[in-house]
Amino acid sequence: MSRPNVHGLPRFLRKDTGGYFLDYFVQEGGLRKRKRVRLGLIPLAQAKRVLAQHTQDLVEQRFIAVEKPKVTFLEAADSFLAYSAVRKKSHKNDAQITARLKAFFKDRALESLTPDLVEAYLVQRRKEGNKLLEGKALKGATLNRDVACLKTIVRRAILNRQIDRNPIEGVGRFKEYSRERTLTAEELQTLLGNCSPHLRSIVQLAYLTGMRRGEILGLTWDQVDFKSRIIVLEAENTKTQEKREIPMGDTLKDLFQRIPRTLGNSYVFTFIGKRIGTVKTAFTRACQRANISDFRFHDLRHCAITNLRKAGVSDSVIMSISGHKTYAVFRRYDRIDRNDRQEAIRKVERLIDTDMTLVENHPSQKVLR
Repeated sequence: MSRPNVHGLPRFLRKDTGGYFLDYFVQEGGLRKRKRVRLGLIPLAQAKRVLAQHTQDLVEQRFIAVEKPKVTFLEAADSFLAYSAVRKKSHKNDAQITARLKAFFKDRALESLTPDLVEAYLVQRRKEGNKLLEGKALKGATLNRDVACLKTIVRRAILNRQIDRNPIEGVGRFKEYSRERTLTAEELQTLLGNCSPHLRSIVQLAYLTGMRRGEILGLTWDQVDFKSRIIVLEAENTKTQEKREIPMGDTLKDLFQRIPRTLGNSYVFTFIGKRIGTVKTAFTRACQRANISDFRFHDLRHCAITNLRKAGVSDSVIMSISGHKTYAVFRRYDRIDRNDRQEAIRKVERLIDTDMTLVENHPSQKVLR
């Protein structure tokens, strides 16, 4: 704080040609800034009375503290969306979730959020979701996406010093259950037989490589290197924003060579001369015609990773192909099925049989006999 000046005035009080003024420092945005409050051309006695009225507040930093404007949830949400649009590949999903959050929390002060208020949102979200699903319960994984988005909005507000604490600390996640669905060889052939020609190649590529739907539909011919026998996925084309190479075996090479190229269109997968933007409806109908239930396009990624593991490929190599950054997430895609467990028992039986044969043929056994 300032010290008494040449006029012999007490702490916080100053004088210049404009009269007396209060002189002190405040903390704004982590910076120490000087503040002056003009009292004007008043008598010294009156200036000291004004100072006396505020001295305690100044010492306890109530008077000098700068009151932050309360940030509303809508402001924090919009700030997060601006960040998401530039930084995240999942911006479209973020925008959908944020729209639901904004409709519930509206323009209430962000710092007024509480764990109970979040739970009230989740109750409403579950009810609305159940209606849309026609009686089917909204899964915990779906609710977790909303919670994760909300927590990110709050964390970014703290990072931007819009609030000082996390008002929803302690809000937990719902238990998630990994999908176990993969295709048998017979189901795969039935599904391919019920796919339209342009969809069939897309399904085969996903089944063989585990590429994500967006990576497949965004694939251009300059990414398919027949000479090096690889598919090159640039960082901007992947979910993890890291460059990746997909090896191209004989089956994949033949698949690409059979796909007709569209004049004036660089995309690999087209229909009626235009890029294919979505296969959701076509894939759902193909599954219905093939009488395959509880199977999604993303499950083809599970199939590919599981097949690579069964073929004896190491986890690290599979992750470099699939583009998984963490082992924990990768394990959710590697499905251990009934055949794996049965094969494990058969291996143990073969080991035991081999050991028993060695014992029976041991010289000591012959002596005993």
